[in-house]
Amino acid sequence: MTAEDLFQETLIRVWNGFKTYNEQNKFSSWLFSIAHNVAIDMLRSSSLKVVSQPLETAIRDSNGDDPHNAFIKKETTDLVMSAVNELSEKQKEVFLLRQHSGMTFKEIARETNQPLNTVLGHMHYAVTKIRKKMSKEYE
Repeated sequence: MTAEDLFQETLIRVWNGFKTYNEQNKFSSWLFSIAHNVAIDMLRSSSLKVVSQPLETAIRDSNGDDPHNAFIKKETTDLVMSAVNELSEKQKEVFLLRQHSGMTFKEIARETNQPLNTVLGHMHYAVTKIRKKMSKEYE
């Protein structure tokens, strides 16, 4: 499923669910919730690995970097994404929402219907596991 497919599915769900939208809530939160659910549904229904588009874009768009630095960035990105893909689903979800959506931990807790301390714990364990994998690779 491509980003365009995800976008289209999100728009369809927004259109179909608009009659259930509560105007007392923020529209952006409601819309993000739908997009989040579409992405989670796609991840659950396919065997695709999560790929970090912002990290890959940063590597491709690294103007002025010499080939060695571009290679190091690519290897580091691949290593981080490999570590992210090894996280539990809950840890991966919290890590990606925090790093790529810029959501606060309170927003993540609200979106995932989890207590704040649980979300913080998932993030702590995710970062610990990623650091451990990175340190093993660079020893």
